[in-house]
Amino acid sequence: MSYKSNLLYAWSAYIFIILITFSVDYYIRIINGGFYYTGLNEYIWLTAIVLAALIGGCFIICSIKYIDKIFYKIIYLLANIALGFIFYAISSYLYVVGFGIDSV
Repeated sequence: MSYKSNLLYAWSAYIFIILITFSVDYYIRIINGGFYYTGLNEYIWLTAIVLAALIGGCFIICSIKYIDKIFYKIIYLLANIALGFIFYAISSYLYVVGFGIDSV
């Protein structure tokens, strides 16, 4: 394995879990009929996002051992954390505002 395959696994798991969370929330809202008042429990939502970050983070941490210099390891880790946060912020914003669940 290389850092590229671990990076692919990390981002795949992270994006998959977030998309599954959005899908389950959307499905619950559609099934219950009260689209704007029902949905996934906040604790379950938060647990799913933390789980996504932990699984992705484990793969990222495993891929760091393939990078030689400590400076590149720090940059690699910080870049992935920042990109993960930006991805989650934009995708959740588009989900919530796009479906009209809430407004900003």
